Amino acid sequence: MVHPTTTLQLVDGVRIVVPDSLDLITPYVLREQEDWFEDELRFVRKLLQPGQTVIDVGASYGVYTLSMAAAVGAGGSVLAFELASATARLLTESIAANGFTQVTLRQQALSSASGTGQLVVGEQSELNALVRGAASGPVEAVPLVTLDDCLRDYGWTQVDFVKIDAEGEERNILQGGERFFSELSPLVQYEVKAGTELHLDLVEAFKERGYASYRLVPGLDLLVPFDAAEPDDYLLNLFCCKRDQAERLAARGRLLIGDEKPEVRPDDWRRAMGAFPYARQLRDRWQRTMAAGQSDDLDRALSLYWRSRDASSPAAERYEALSASVQQLGALCDRGPANLRLASLARAARDHGSRKLAVGALERLTEAVWQSRQIDAAEPFLLPADRFDEIAPRNPPGDWLLAATLEAYERLSDYSSFYTEAAALPRLEAIRNLGYGSPEMQRRLAMTNLRFRNPG
Repeated sequence: MVHPTTTLQLVDGVRIVVPDSLDLITPYVLREQEDWFEDELRFVRKLLQPGQTVIDVGASYGVYTLSMAAAVGAGGSVLAFELASATARLLTESIAANGFTQVTLRQQALSSASGTGQLVVGEQSELNALVRGAASGPVEAVPLVTLDDCLRDYGWTQVDFVKIDAEGEERNILQGGERFFSELSPLVQYEVKAGTELHLDLVEAFKERGYASYRLVPGLDLLVPFDAAEPDDYLLNLFCCKRDQAERLAARGRLLIGDEKPEVRPDDWRRAMGAFPYARQLRDRWQRTMAAGQSDDLDRALSLYWRSRDASSPAAERYEALSASVQQLGALCDRGPANLRLASLARAARDHGSRKLAVGALERLTEAVWQSRQIDAAEPFLLPADRFDEIAPRNPPGDWLLAATLEAYERLSDYSSFYTEAAALPRLEAIRNLGYGSPEMQRRLAMTNLRFRNPG
C-alpha cells in the first residue's frame, strides 16, 4: 500500500520524511514521542563529534542516519545502507530536506559476500529482512556488498562509529568485514534482539574479533561491560569496541573499562532534592522520621543515587553509586515494600538500565496507589518520573503520585503505545483525568484513540 507522506521534526531539529500513517511503526512513534524510542540514539547524538566518519547499516527511514549527520556536521561523513526501494526514496527526500551533503545513501545490503539477494518487503519497513531460498510475500532483488568491499572502495583509514540493525544478518556482515574490523577500530552499536529472540551469540562473535561488548546505562550516558548472564528483558542493542577505542571513550567519561569498584562517598539527598516543590513541603516531616533513626538504609540508598547524578565525579564512582543504590533499594522493598520505596526503586532502576526491575516496581506501586489514593510520605522518596520533580503536588497528593507512576509505567512498560494498543487507553485516560498530563501523554491518548478506538 502506498501512503501519502509527511515531514516530521525530531527533538534535535532534523527533518524526516515518512509515510503519513498511524499503522506504521516509525511515523507513529515519531509523532508520539517526537523522537525514536531507543535511549541509544540520544547517547549517540551526544557521543559523535564534528568531522567524524560513521556508517549506518539498516538505515530504514533514517532516524539514526539524519541525527548522526547533524552531529558530525558538514565536515563529517555518513554512509547509509538501506535496501528497500520505497524506504530509500523517502530517505533521499529527508537528506535533501535537511540540506545534508555529508550523507551517502547506498541501496544495497551488507552481507558475507558480494552478489544479489532477496529482500522480503513487508508493511513495516523496520522488519524487512534478507532471505535465502524460498520467500513468502513480496520480494525485491537487492545487490549485496561487504564491508571489506567498502573498505577498498572508500579507502578508509578511520571509521569512528558503526550502527548495525540488519534483522538477523549481523553474523554475515561480520564475515564480510574481517579486514574492516581488523584494520579499523570503530565503536559499534549492534542490534541484539530480533523479535523476541536475544542473539547473545553476537557478543562472542565480536569478542573473537577483539571487540568487547558494553551496554548503555541510560541515566548516566555511560557504557559499562555487558554481563551476558543477566540481560534485561528490554535490551535491544549493545555496543562493542577494541581496547584502543575503549580507552579513548573512557578518557571522555563515556565508557567504563573493567570491573573496578571504587569506594563511594554518598552525596546527601537533602542538598540534592532541596529545591523540589514536594521535598520542600515534606522536609520537616522527613527530618523527624530520619531523626528517629529508623531509615538509615534508605538514607544511604537515596544519597548514593544522588551521588550518581554528580557529573563532576569519575564515571566509575557514579556507576558504582547507582548500582549500590539500586541494590539497596531493592533489598528494602523486598523486606518491606512501602509504596514510596517502590517509587524510589523504579527511578533508580530505570536510570541503571534495569528496566524490568523498574517496571515490576511500578506495577506494584500502581496497584497500591490506585486502590487507596493514599500515600505515606513520612520517608523521603524519589519520584518514578523525573518530570514530576518540579511539579508541586495538589490535594489529594495521592493523585499526583498516581499520575507520576502511570506516566513512568506508560513510558517503560513498552517502547510505544503502538505496541500496547488499546490496553493503554485506561491508563492514558487516568493520567488526563488526574490533571497532570504532559503534551506527550496527550498525544499518546489522542493517537491511541484514533488508531484503536476509532479505526478508519
